[in-house]
Amino acid sequence: MIMNIQRFCFLCIILACTVLMAMTAGKRPMQPEDLYRIRGVSDPRISPDGRWVAFTVTVTDLAANTTDSDIWLVPLTGGEPRRLTTSPAGDHSPRWSPDGRQLAFISSREGTADLWLIEPAGGEARRLTRSNVDLSGPIWTPDGRHLLCTGRGVPAGVPLLENSFREELPLCEARTIHRLLYRQWDRWLGDERNQLWLVDPTDGSMTAMTPPEIDTPPVSLSSHHDYDIAPDGDQVCYVCNSDASGFASDPDQPDINPERAVSTNHDLFLVSLPAGDPVQLTTNPALDAQPHYSPDGRYLAYVAMSQPGYESDTSRLMLLDRQTGGTRSLSDQLDRSVDEIVWHPDSRRLFFTARDEGRSSIYTVAVATAVPERLIHEGYNTQLRISPDGETLICTRSYGHLPTELYVMPAVGGEGMPLTRMNDEWQAEVALSQLEEFRFTGAQNTEVHGFLLKPPRFEEGKTYPVVVTIHGGPQGMWADRFLTTWFTFPLVTSPGYIGVFINPRGSSGYGARFREEVSRDYGGRCFEDLMAGLDYVLANYPYTDHRRTAAIGGSFGGYSVNWIMGQTDRFSCLVSHAGLYNLSSFFGATEEIWYPAWDMGRSPWEEPELYQRWSPHRRADRFRTPTLITHGQLDFRVPVTESLQLFTALQLQGIPSRLLYFPDEGHVISTPQNNVRWWKEIHRWLAMYLQ
Repeated sequence: MIMNIQRFCFLCIILACTVLMAMTAGKRPMQPEDLYRIRGVSDPRISPDGRWVAFTVTVTDLAANTTDSDIWLVPLTGGEPRRLTTSPAGDHSPRWSPDGRQLAFISSREGTADLWLIEPAGGEARRLTRSNVDLSGPIWTPDGRHLLCTGRGVPAGVPLLENSFREELPLCEARTIHRLLYRQWDRWLGDERNQLWLVDPTDGSMTAMTPPEIDTPPVSLSSHHDYDIAPDGDQVCYVCNSDASGFASDPDQPDINPERAVSTNHDLFLVSLPAGDPVQLTTNPALDAQPHYSPDGRYLAYVAMSQPGYESDTSRLMLLDRQTGGTRSLSDQLDRSVDEIVWHPDSRRLFFTARDEGRSSIYTVAVATAVPERLIHEGYNTQLRISPDGETLICTRSYGHLPTELYVMPAVGGEGMPLTRMNDEWQAEVALSQLEEFRFTGAQNTEVHGFLLKPPRFEEGKTYPVVVTIHGGPQGMWADRFLTTWFTFPLVTSPGYIGVFINPRGSSGYGARFREEVSRDYGGRCFEDLMAGLDYVLANYPYTDHRRTAAIGGSFGGYSVNWIMGQTDRFSCLVSHAGLYNLSSFFGATEEIWYPAWDMGRSPWEEPELYQRWSPHRRADRFRTPTLITHGQLDFRVPVTESLQLFTALQLQGIPSRLLYFPDEGHVISTPQNNVRWWKEIHRWLAMYLQ
């Protein structure tokens, strides 16, 4: 296997060099429509014999404003990918049966997202379940006798509390709300629940594994892996919020438990197969998630935070010895949050990804030593898997100038090489520059990291406008990564601008202290870092034009833009997407209360001075800069009224401003035609003031 992988990697290097030389000339700047010519590659799954990788490819029809996904196969040692499913509806989440003879997957080809089965050689897929809820996340039991998946719907026998008059008033769409966390992100939660379901692959029958009184897995703060099956097949470990007690069952007895919107206390629970009563395993008052049984069954690995209520706390890699009951951390020597976890087949070590100074790196750690070792610090690596023989890692990877593909690499470390090239034709047409890195001294003499991106067809001797792009979170991180939503780096620079992407105070990937220094200090050190970073770029890159600068950002990045308005008039124009404007009104209208309660202060009535100090709306009389504001009506994270208030303040003061309103979008502008429109409006606004 190792020799095959090495030979494959060498051939990939030769091919990459040849393709790069052939593709150098004749390219054009990227346009918003180009986003929807990219084929999305995701969710690789290695066959039990280690020969094949099943994965999902998603394509977009911009004219129809729709997407379609299908299952593909590619040899692990390299070769031409083969399309396995061809349904015009979404096929995704491929999962190999333990004997490798069939693949289970999720498809909505007949309406509901159900489980289907297909043989790897091809042929007609067979519908397995006929559920009245949409299913997701299937896992096979080790003996192949069942599948475990999650489904969301209204459980049988549960009263409809949000509209108990539905039968007599069928056209009335009013909602009676009796609890907090009644909506999340861009959806109303209603009377539906998340439940785990055990599915019989012979007849598709389904058995609920978790009670309907509480969402399992939770609807918020979900992880990559919220449930797992023990290797002997007799036990399931799942994640549930310990503070969120059962739902009210009587509309005349209001449910006033606020913990679903306040608590981050997720714990691990156990339930025996095929049916048993849940038993709580962990009692940590902060978040526990991502249970992963070791292949030999002795250990249970998971991630744990230590500070209750802090959703961005450091995630440590924990190990529970199922023989002794002892628990210890394997990652305390690494000042990074553990993201995805994968066991080595020998159960003696694990692999994980972590945000790491502008990348998503791959680490390994031995159970015996608990000393993490970084294997890969290149690009943005996600969806990590390992071959059954333990010799090969596979993941999805992107760079700022390369869309996501599958990559393979030796499990002992070494260069990763692309296993798929689904977007080579696209790359042959579009001019994409590589990110450059810089570091500078920010607030309190702290080193801060950032990226700079030159425009396509860059010419020495010319000067270019500068666009500072601010990430959200605030615990986000700009990375050497190709984003297809939010602020796609090449679209920031394609009109002929220098893009500046700074990871200021609060960013992940630079240690706990750096990340925590934004909390309760929203307009402080983070703002100073951003301004110092811009000053550094203007002073050290002679092709930047200090007279033509803009700042754009979304979510917390939108907040930063709104804060900038009241602090300085140095920018030619601004773009604020879904930004916090009035922190007190935001607190009362957002859905996940743990976020402002930790980051801004317990509440506006308990700590009013913090909400007043850092709220941009209190400095509206200082606004001077032309601003484009964009927002979606279905944004329940930062409700649209934040942007409406900002627009009113700008208009009443005669400041050039424009509001781009999407009635059918949430926090992220994600529908294809809407996103193209979003980018065109941003480009038009920037051109008015920078060109």
